[in-house]
Amino acid sequence: MVKEIRNLKEAWSLHSPLTNMPYVECEEENYNDQIRLYADKTEAEAAGKELEAQGIRVTVREFKTVEIEVPAKADKPEGEKKKLYLNQVRQYLSTLPFIGINAVLYKPRGKASGSVELLELLPEGFEKKIMENALYQPNLQLTGLYLMQEARRKKEYVDRKQLQALDEEFSSNLVKSGLFLAVLPPEGQEKEEKIDLKQCQLPYLRHQNGDCFFPVFTDIWEFQKYSKGKKELRPIRMPFAQLTNFWVKDAKAYMINPMGYLIPITREMIPRILERFGVSKNPS
Repeated sequence: MVKEIRNLKEAWSLHSPLTNMPYVECEEENYNDQIRLYADKTEAEAAGKELEAQGIRVTVREFKTVEIEVPAKADKPEGEKKKLYLNQVRQYLSTLPFIGINAVLYKPRGKASGSVELLELLPEGFEKKIMENALYQPNLQLTGLYLMQEARRKKEYVDRKQLQALDEEFSSNLVKSGLFLAVLPPEGQEKEEKIDLKQCQLPYLRHQNGDCFFPVFTDIWEFQKYSKGKKELRPIRMPFAQLTNFWVKDAKAYMINPMGYLIPITREMIPRILERFGVSKNPS
């Protein structure tokens, strides 16, 4: 099964529109956090319908091998091109450690599914490098995914005790975290090593109903999703306990991961969360 997954040229996975991220579930035997991957589109769609019957909204996302053109010489981007083949299945699997996923529930065409740990599929030490890199916070991402998958289910299916437990786990990780802000440095200082935050501008999000939100990010990956095409934006890492020092006028709340699971947290909630988990407001 490991060999088959490694050699997949196309596959289908379940995606959660509730979080804008892969659908994740806890494997019952070893408690691995896993996504579902299918060799057959029809079987993936059937699994999606089964989850819909349980009040869990999912969509089926396709990954395939595509032909792309890139510069033949890196120093001449507009020059001669060469063709490469991008395997989207492998690319997808390599993103999973960033959100705390450590296993794949794979369903070969017409056969029984089986759970395979990511460490058997990815280069040796790949997951460990991500876990040890302060720019990423997989546990925070993962607990946020579980929380919002449950919170945004159809009301009649929501398990209130489970939701409370997931909220506790996410909040516990949140208070110990460092979140990223997007800042716009003064003109001419975009590439300076040190910038004065008092002179920077802070971007905001405007909802279609007119509400304003202040975007913050769990990791550099989420920041990069937001800043794509906005090269002038810079990421600044801030302890969660000091987040209230930064605010956008008239904002209704902070919005954690606006390109991901979109968790709103009001400014007034932060002191209460810190007090609840006994975290200092002035961490070193």
